[in-house]
Amino acid sequence: MPAPDRKPLIRRAAEAFMAVTLALMVLAVFSNVVLRYAFGTGLVVYEELSRLLFVWLVCMGTVVTAYDKRHLSFDLIVDRVGPRTRAGLDALASVIGAIVLGMVVKGAWDQVIAGLHSHSPVIGYPLSIAAAATLFMAAAMEVLLFKQAVLDRLRG
Repeated sequence: MPAPDRKPLIRRAAEAFMAVTLALMVLAVFSNVVLRYAFGTGLVVYEELSRLLFVWLVCMGTVVTAYDKRHLSFDLIVDRVGPRTRAGLDALASVIGAIVLGMVVKGAWDQVIAGLHSHSPVIGYPLSIAAAATLFMAAAMEVLLFKQAVLDRLRG
């Protein structure tokens, strides 16, 4: 019997983070729904917390999807060209992706810096925590793009 594929520790940690984040979101939203129906009130803290957790969940899920190479792709043209043209188009896509991700990293970094002195209205956490999710996502995807476009091609 073949051994099951073992996911890298970083991948398992990301999945655990997403599971915990989703569980906390469900708990917060469900609690607020019950409080609204049963008592006509809710906790604003839960609304703000679930919004922050959702941002981190989406950004982490984006990184995991990029790791798996499962993002949506438009391959109508790429599937109809030869291997050399396809390699060229893949390289072009990698360069464009690196440029765009670099701009996202720069913009997210600016938002992290700006958010250090701004706080959420209810919980009071620095807004840079929410912006850090986008910074993490773009930086991690930039590293994955480099790995896939450069390192994997050199090995294979």
